[in-house]
Amino acid sequence: MKSIFLPGWALLLILAFSQPSLAQTPGPVQRRPFSGDTLGKNAVMCLIARNMEVHGHRGIDGYPNNTIASFKAAYDAGADTAELDLMITGDDQIVTAHDPIPNIQTERCALHGKSLEKAALRSMSYAEAAQIQCGERLYSEPRTEPIPLFRDVFSVFKDYKVAGKPARLNIEIKYFKDQVQYFPAEDQYLDLIIKEIRQSGWNPERFFVQSFNHETLKNLKAKAPDIDVVPLIWDARGALDAATKLGSRLVTTGWPQLTPEVVFGLHQKDIRVVAWTPNSVEELKWVIASGADGVITDRADLFMKIRDELCE
Repeated sequence: MKSIFLPGWALLLILAFSQPSLAQTPGPVQRRPFSGDTLGKNAVMCLIARNMEVHGHRGIDGYPNNTIASFKAAYDAGADTAELDLMITGDDQIVTAHDPIPNIQTERCALHGKSLEKAALRSMSYAEAAQIQCGERLYSEPRTEPIPLFRDVFSVFKDYKVAGKPARLNIEIKYFKDQVQYFPAEDQYLDLIIKEIRQSGWNPERFFVQSFNHETLKNLKAKAPDIDVVPLIWDARGALDAATKLGSRLVTTGWPQLTPEVVFGLHQKDIRVVAWTPNSVEELKWVIASGADGVITDRADLFMKIRDELCE
């Protein structure tokens, strides 16, 4: 993965305008409204934003989540990476879907116009899952999209470029051993994913695998040492510990506790940080001002607009 650490002077300038260190401060982070006066000059913000990775969270807002159309729209909006989620069907086909049951909370999927409140992907074949239309409960017919196979994502975007560079993937996996109705045994689950990745022919530098389940990531890494694994965490103040335990040089964290102090501390240990999932102007500017190395957002288009305005 590319290294995009900022020059030390840039982060020090941000630190000079930010709140006191949180190293010894438990509890919620107290955030102030963004303003150019408190968080430094636009020139510094521009420098940071131009060097940040932009991950389209399940694609981009306005399209059914985790679909080919959504990933393409995110890339076309300027995201260099598409973030996606994996699930397994009953015939062991890997599909991109956020939840074991495609429902109105995520992909907004339906079958023949009816909600899928109890239809687990693990209980059906891919031939059956392919009939599900995502976006059917949100959009008119032209906006609906099928649940894609993971291999099709690799195939469609194999030669896709963003700003002249190969498009990348942030692959999120979920595994809960006590939910046997949704997942195969962990060994089988990981073997299926690794096999699909191997068969894609993609350079390992173009993707990584993230998860909240760090033990599963550890087991994946043992099976496939060449695949980068990244701890996904809620609170940025636990980033160093999570990355160290996995031996990862990158961590993806919730944005609210992310500060210049936290980012600076991670960079001192040669660990990069990407924040999820800021979507408003205020949230995106907060993450930019933190000095983070990237952002996972539903609004890649809005991030690019903010970046362009900062760099005018």
